[in-house]
Amino acid sequence: MMKRIVINIATVLILLVAIEIISNRILNKIYNREFEYSLLVDNKYFTSSGLKENAEGKVWGKKFHTDGLGCRKNKTAFDSKKKKWLFIGDSVTEGVGVDDTSTFSSLCSEAFAEHNLCNYSLIGYSTTDYVNVLESVLEKDSTTELVTLFYCLNDVYGNAKTKDLPVMAKQNFIGKLNGLLQSSCSTYKLLKLFFYQHSNRYFTYDLQFYKKEDAHFIQAMNDLRFCDSLCKSKNIFFNVVALPYQSQLLDKNFVPQQLAKEYCTKDSIEFSDASLCLSKQNDISSLYLFADEIHFSEKGHKAIAEFLSQ
Repeated sequence: MMKRIVINIATVLILLVAIEIISNRILNKIYNREFEYSLLVDNKYFTSSGLKENAEGKVWGKKFHTDGLGCRKNKTAFDSKKKKWLFIGDSVTEGVGVDDTSTFSSLCSEAFAEHNLCNYSLIGYSTTDYVNVLESVLEKDSTTELVTLFYCLNDVYGNAKTKDLPVMAKQNFIGKLNGLLQSSCSTYKLLKLFFYQHSNRYFTYDLQFYKKEDAHFIQAMNDLRFCDSLCKSKNIFFNVVALPYQSQLLDKNFVPQQLAKEYCTKDSIEFSDASLCLSKQNDISSLYLFADEIHFSEKGHKAIAEFLSQ
């Protein structure tokens, strides 16, 4: 009897270990969030970090290369005879989770071959970093002709410290247990990702900042205004392109973009919103990475490149 119990327990344990190994491999393939911090240079743009020049590594499971300016590499090689068009944004515009040549920046480098398209975007950036990058780059460069800033809803955080922001997840026993399980059990994390892959919790969290009187929102808009003024002072065309969250396209809630557009229009800042174009695409979820509310898949990057080409 005891022997049978031991065999049953051992069989269950072996099965659980096998499931965990398989889950870990699946996660590494469809939800890899590893970032090689050796690619970064601290304080490259004043207080903002930047990418190393001519560097190579892996970001979110994809090979990642930078050019001689510290921008993510595009399909089109840099040509010193051409004027520059700067793309500035966060991880969405940087193109985490897709290959170098699949980002909308790379696709646009072919569609707009008359310019050197330079993608200065980096994971973790917000409007404060956009100010630092733009001011630093333009201080040393006289060949920039166009600047496009890609605005995502979480850019509203600015330079706020995490402790100064509302907490997304409650830090009670259940919340702490959930965090522990996600970090230590691949099977649990994979099941949760499948279950919550269409959750709108990130959008719901960010939506609370989009009020006219909110200090974070006001500061973000002031940062956009500064970028626009800086470009105008140097006769450089500047525009803002808003990129939506997946749940927005599904729920048709575009209040944050409408509010940002209102402020930009008041300050004569060129503003366009990719939401309407993307919402017309078939199978909205396929535009984004697996279980990701924010970052685009190859199909999503292609759709944005088409929007920018219109």
